[in-house]
Amino acid sequence: MKNVLYIIIIQSIAFCYTVSFSIDMNDSAYPNNDYNSVVINGSWNGWQGWGVSLVDDNQDGIFEGSLELDNGTYEYVVAVTGQSDGYSGWGLVLNAPLQSMCDWNGQDQWANYGFQIQNNNIVQSYCAETCNQLCIDNGLLRPDNLSSLTTTYVPFEWSQQPNANLYNFQLSLDEEFNEIVLDTIIQHISFLDKSTLEWDNSYWWRVKPVDENNSLNWLGVNTFEILSKKYPENIASIYDSNAIQDGYVVFGGFSGTESTNLATAVIDHEGNEIWNDGYLSFIINHISKDGNLYGMSNLNWPRNTGAKINFNRDILWNNLDDMNFDGNIDYQDAVDIHEIKQIFNGNYMAFVPDYTQNGPIPEGSWDFLFRSLGYIVDGVTDEYPYIGMRLVEWDEEGNEVWSWNPYDHFNKQHTDLYGGFWYQAFDSGSYDWMHSNAFHFDENESVIYVSHRHLSRISKISYPSGEVIWNMGMPPGYGTGDDNICTDLGFSFQHHIQLMDDGTLLFFDNGNISPILLGDANPTSRVRRVRVVNDSYCETVWEYVLPPELFGAGMGSVQLLDNGNYLIYTYGNGLNQSQPTLREITANQEILWNYQGTNNAAWYRTYKIPSLYPELFSVIVDNYTVNNQVDVVEFDNDIKFTIYNNSGYNHEYRYNFLEISDNEQNLFEDVESSLIIEAFSSAELVFNANDVDYDVSMVNLAIYPVSHQYALKNLYFNVYKNDALLGDLNQDGLVNVIDIVVLVNIILGNNQNAESADINDDGLVNVIDIVVLVSEILNS
Repeated sequence: MKNVLYIIIIQSIAFCYTVSFSIDMNDSAYPNNDYNSVVINGSWNGWQGWGVSLVDDNQDGIFEGSLELDNGTYEYVVAVTGQSDGYSGWGLVLNAPLQSMCDWNGQDQWANYGFQIQNNNIVQSYCAETCNQLCIDNGLLRPDNLSSLTTTYVPFEWSQQPNANLYNFQLSLDEEFNEIVLDTIIQHISFLDKSTLEWDNSYWWRVKPVDENNSLNWLGVNTFEILSKKYPENIASIYDSNAIQDGYVVFGGFSGTESTNLATAVIDHEGNEIWNDGYLSFIINHISKDGNLYGMSNLNWPRNTGAKINFNRDILWNNLDDMNFDGNIDYQDAVDIHEIKQIFNGNYMAFVPDYTQNGPIPEGSWDFLFRSLGYIVDGVTDEYPYIGMRLVEWDEEGNEVWSWNPYDHFNKQHTDLYGGFWYQAFDSGSYDWMHSNAFHFDENESVIYVSHRHLSRISKISYPSGEVIWNMGMPPGYGTGDDNICTDLGFSFQHHIQLMDDGTLLFFDNGNISPILLGDANPTSRVRRVRVVNDSYCETVWEYVLPPELFGAGMGSVQLLDNGNYLIYTYGNGLNQSQPTLREITANQEILWNYQGTNNAAWYRTYKIPSLYPELFSVIVDNYTVNNQVDVVEFDNDIKFTIYNNSGYNHEYRYNFLEISDNEQNLFEDVESSLIIEAFSSAELVFNANDVDYDVSMVNLAIYPVSHQYALKNLYFNVYKNDALLGDLNQDGLVNVIDIVVLVNIILGNNQNAESADINDDGLVNVIDIVVLVSEILNS
């Protein structure tokens, strides 16, 4: 028996392998007094309890530890814990970069590190929260090393280098740079490549500063991969390229047959996909005028999460609350998929389904179905589950601060009688009473325009009272009330209501029941632009009638572009075919551009944007050099920064300039202000120095675009005031006849040190400088 036991022990040991962790914490703020322990928590124990403790024995900022595991696949995170979380082991979690090369499962939202053991020991070595092995700053800022991208338009950024006039940028298909695909000279410290990169490829890139002697070295080498595109390739039809609005087209919707397969993509004018949402499973429903993206992600399916993102696929805000207050977070807490945006005060607003009330079943061709189940079906008795749409406002922390409940303002006896949705209600067990799908907040008048599709109704609602000022909709006798305004318009099942700058309302009229309301031979979709006069009647300002084959029974959108064109999306399922179509037309209804998706594709909205990455900007400081082996900004009387807005959006930039010094008198005054920089333009910030007794200090410039605060740049520079005397060419602290001799030798070519010889600052060193120098000496 002892021999048998001995064999079992040997076998057990043989199938255990060591996993060694080495986590560099030097680039993080941890450990600190509040979180003083570093641990690894993982899936090997079901993510329960305290994980593997890491220690830093030699105080180099690298924490190490190990454990033994059998063959298998494991995921983990780095956590810091301490007195602030009661040593729970889960105080703060440091994940891998989301959907990076070290994000073990790039198709989920958890961003866990991971590894697989197959009869081998494993070493996991990372700089915390990165894919890098160590926290070494090589000056290459963007894209992150080992990142996974879902775009062929990639922005590159690097740190400004002292003495650099230009930068040599190289991009290669291999790490040794034997297969260079781009080798170019860049004037600044950022570069957006829009022509070199391709889907399903990996790339390596590097940057070399170029000085007057071309003597500087490559900063380092980073790598990234580009994943796959999402949509089949289609070619756009261009009818007049000169009249098309510049920019790129964003659209989002359902990428497959399942309603859970959401996706958003960006295409160029030719129809090439240049960006997609990657793992986010995100459907775009709004893009703000400053380039923020809003929509829904179903990463928490079956619960839709309202979210704000950027083109880096960072989730900037989302709502994950128990919105019906039943103690559970489930599908009934889902933010409705149709509309979410920020309003004037920075808060977020969206629709939330309300499942709490019953309503009446009207009489119609469907009534026998409901009566067979025992319902009364008299159009009055509240007996069947209704789905209403609350309009909800949240603050930045996700707290509900205002809501509008339709049950308090609408009559439940107002209902659709012609769209066929009562048959759908019988099948689903509840009636989608309103199907609200769009709103527009007008800050000037403090009102909200809301589209309720299933009621063929547009409402004007006072904020914050919630009072309904008017309902625009169908004539009396159609079941939606007798006091609607603008009944002659005959719109039905509309989408995407917007208020224009001139006070007109623009929306996509799906026209599901246009044969009944307007006598159309077939259901016809229209783009409507109307003006409401005295809150009582409407004038049609502009209208575009889509051809029968482009009738859209659902979805649809319209955008008025800066040049006066209109960008339209229609589901295009008219005449028993499905042709989702994006179309740009002039105000005279001339078709300029057309793009069609594959059959049965279902998108939701489209927008044209002037550029990707609206947050993209860079900062260059003048006279950045090396003095006594220290990187410094040398200056005479002031320091100058140039701010480059590298996006297609006009932005307000907020900045804070301050000196970091213990001196009683500041070399520079602190300045907090803002400036406007137009698209693809630059502006200068100049800070004047005070006359004080010291000339060496450190300054900090923190600057960001107001509408993209996540893009903050926090820059620190050592500064040195150049106190050299004008004309002191031999740098002995005096200006005298010896300096005249030096200047003569410089002019004659006998002395190459001509940096300070241009006395009159005219760009030339000649006899005139001698005259000026003699004058300086005689007058001193």
